[in-house]
Amino acid sequence: MIEIHHARPPERDSAEELWRSAFGDGPEFQREFYRLCAPEGPLVLLEDGELRSALALPRVSMILADGRRLRAGYVYALATRPGFGGQGWASTLLQCAAGLARDWGLDCLITVPEPSSLFAFYEKNGFRPGFYLRNITAQPVPAPAVPVSPAEYNTLREQLLSSRAHVSCTEDQIAFQQYLCGLSGRPGGGLYRLELAHGPGCAAVESLERPVVKELLCAPEDVERGAAACAALCGAPVTARFPSDAADGTPFGAIRWLEGTPASIRSKAGEGWLGLAFD
Repeated sequence: MIEIHHARPPERDSAEELWRSAFGDGPEFQREFYRLCAPEGPLVLLEDGELRSALALPRVSMILADGRRLRAGYVYALATRPGFGGQGWASTLLQCAAGLARDWGLDCLITVPEPSSLFAFYEKNGFRPGFYLRNITAQPVPAPAVPVSPAEYNTLREQLLSSRAHVSCTEDQIAFQQYLCGLSGRPGGGLYRLELAHGPGCAAVESLERPVVKELLCAPEDVERGAAACAALCGAPVTARFPSDAADGTPFGAIRWLEGTPASIRSKAGEGWLGLAFD
């Protein structure tokens, strides 16, 4: 018998172990994710009471360039138990998640195929590429940068993205990104407001062995300077992600529209910004 539901207490340990085996993240990481991003817990698929596949489905918003707000679910940490791959369990769970999302009144599902070879798998399950970005590598050059709270970051982020279709996060979800920024314990990780030549910017910096700016939002003329400022925070070169369109960018995420979403809306969101994917 196949069952699909949010994990009950006896099933949470199995779901936690599956996540750890698939992605390497320990219990603290998972607890913080569910506490801040998806308090309902993982969605699990069981066969005769045994876990086969699981995913998380945090709720986010898709905001169009004209200000309209859509409701979305972010498919995260989709994994199948070792030894059961290739049997369609992940696809079955995705189809169920889409059905649940429709029942909840959501307009679409989004995800980040990682590695990028998984785009083909998601396309077979109704997703299409979207959420384009570009990367820039920069050497350290100091510039004014002030650490900010998740609330302050989110306010500035929404201002900087107000003319672009984008995925909007809750303050708690931004707090989880702040947690990720500090995981390595290295200098420079955090959420920042940047003071740049053409106005303020914001950056989410993960100061890893090879530091990464998960999103750099600022005026296009300031991208190089903003990336260099983030590198100065880390004391090392960084790779920074910033918004682009399909013409000169790389697809970062994928989107599946749910039944009933008007075509006029679908055409406006595909090249939006995702940015903070907790990848």
